[in-house]
Amino acid sequence: MAGGRARGANARFLLGMEASYGALLSVLSWFQVPFVSANIGDEQGLVESDVLGFGRMPQKPGRDAVNNAGDVVVPLCARNIGLWYTLLFGAPSTAAGVAATGDLTFSAQPANNGTITVGGQVFTFTTGAAGANQIKIGPTLKATIANAVRALNASAVPGVAAASYWGDDAARKIYVLHDAVGVVGNSFALAASSAAVTASGATLTGGAATGGYRHTWKVDATSLTTPSATAEVGMPEVPSFTQNYGLKANTYGVPLQRSGNLNATIGAIAQGETPVAAETIKADPTVLVMRKFSAFSGTARRNGMPFGPSLVSGQFNYSNGADPVPTVGRGDGRIGGVDEGMAGVTGSVGIRYDSTDMQTQAENGEACELAFSWAIPGSTFALRHIAHAVYLPKAKRPITGPGAIQADYNWQGAQDPATGRLVTFVLDNDVAEYVVPAAA
Repeated sequence: MAGGRARGANARFLLGMEASYGALLSVLSWFQVPFVSANIGDEQGLVESDVLGFGRMPQKPGRDAVNNAGDVVVPLCARNIGLWYTLLFGAPSTAAGVAATGDLTFSAQPANNGTITVGGQVFTFTTGAAGANQIKIGPTLKATIANAVRALNASAVPGVAAASYWGDDAARKIYVLHDAVGVVGNSFALAASSAAVTASGATLTGGAATGGYRHTWKVDATSLTTPSATAEVGMPEVPSFTQNYGLKANTYGVPLQRSGNLNATIGAIAQGETPVAAETIKADPTVLVMRKFSAFSGTARRNGMPFGPSLVSGQFNYSNGADPVPTVGRGDGRIGGVDEGMAGVTGSVGIRYDSTDMQTQAENGEACELAFSWAIPGSTFALRHIAHAVYLPKAKRPITGPGAIQADYNWQGAQDPATGRLVTFVLDNDVAEYVVPAAA
């Protein structure tokens, strides 16, 4: 007997990591994940008959190979997005606790030979050429803060390198975040001899061994393979439930925008889809309660400094360069697997033209670090996408009328020679772990 008409509002999407590629029975844990749209499932086209001898009447078509690829659009949820990152990159390194933080506030330009002490290392402000452990005083306070952030992030001194730094010229601050979660950051020293600079305290504060988890995914030379999953798409009204097995995440894209729903698009390739069943594979899956990041909370930084009010659009894209294996002789027309190809990170930023900095970087062929970040106010939930070595094309600055002039840069990322990484994703939330089961 036919059931009701399927509606997207009632559809279910389950995701489970596989221990072996294409083996849905190797899934140990199922999660019901929120989604905006899903376009995965088997497709098998028809091949027009080329048989002659029957006059003008066409003969029965043949069936083509089976393909299963498409996009899944998901909300940027502080808990569930970690499942997709695990599918994209593999299991993260996870540490329990909350990282210590602090800041340095500038009331004015620092004086020549004034100092700040960060992580036990003294940095001296200078009006001359900056040498080791020196910070160039720029023509404006904004430039000085940018120079300080650049010097701190580039420092090879172990104590200084134990934290990350970013500036906010509007607030006249340099923010300091210890790279290790837990109480270890509470002993990280901050001080200033210049009357123009005030430290938030003698040390960073707020580091705790409990209260959250930090998950870090890194793409570097050791990132050779990615896991696979099974995804069930369920339409309970019909009822209709199918499992897409051997699912690998190939691409990821997220916009930086001022308003609207903040969603990520996952491009996936599966090996196949099971026949329609009347019951779900898991009636009681794990549900991670949704906590969405909002578009307005997004920030973008170049070399640790915010773009400021002139950034009007942005996009961050990652690709695993997945290459489906077009196996012959299987007897079912499906692919034999998916090989990981060249990883890639690309994107764009749209800038209202107010500075020559980015144009100069493009002309000089220099690399910069780009970071896209989101946070949930009043919580420790935060997300950072970091492309470590980004190159900019030289862009036009078209004048199309009396309004603002905009430059659009379609950037490309490369492996950073200093860290060896292409990209790093850091997610702070209250989920204890994201697991890929051991190979069966």
